[in-house]
Amino acid sequence: MRLIQLMATAAIAATLGLGVADAQRGGGGGRGGGIPAPLKITIPGFSDGGAIPATYGCVGGKNANLSPAIQWSGAPEGTQTIALILHDTDLMLGAEDVLHWAIFNIPATANGLPEGVPAKATLDDGSVQLQNIGRSTGYFNPCPPPPTVHHYIFEFFALDTKLDASIASRADLMKAMVGHVKAKGTYIGTYHQ
Repeated sequence: MRLIQLMATAAIAATLGLGVADAQRGGGGGRGGGIPAPLKITIPGFSDGGAIPATYGCVGGKNANLSPAIQWSGAPEGTQTIALILHDTDLMLGAEDVLHWAIFNIPATANGLPEGVPAKATLDDGSVQLQNIGRSTGYFNPCPPPPTVHHYIFEFFALDTKLDASIASRADLMKAMVGHVKAKGTYIGTYHQ
């Protein structure tokens, strides 16, 4: 019995090791069952982990709601659409984080978003934007209360399907993505007034 347990443990370890090796080679994405390489994200206006310029935030409590230009690469084969969720996690303990932007059904042929994505529910390319914390559609700029510094997380998802355009909330978007994420990437910016 002990020998069988030892052999089963060795088999699991070998399988996990192959999956990690496959992921490190950029495999996965459904081909070998490994973890896919992350999407590579670039926001030319600020570095990953850096300060978001006031152009893309608020100044003195006044909102510009101008989204930054964003570029990505590395979506694995079979990607049909890209989704983006921008949220602020620096809240009181127990509170939900704040949704600043959710856009999905971005065509897989796209490799980025331009600066100033229009505040429309459905864009010309079929991308869909949800309502944000400001109860408006599209991008809602960072605007934490002074003098605090908040962290804003841009999460990107490469999906193997186009989602139902009638999705109306972040919770429904997250549920719809379950089982369809082929790769993910994150980019973080900080902001203070």
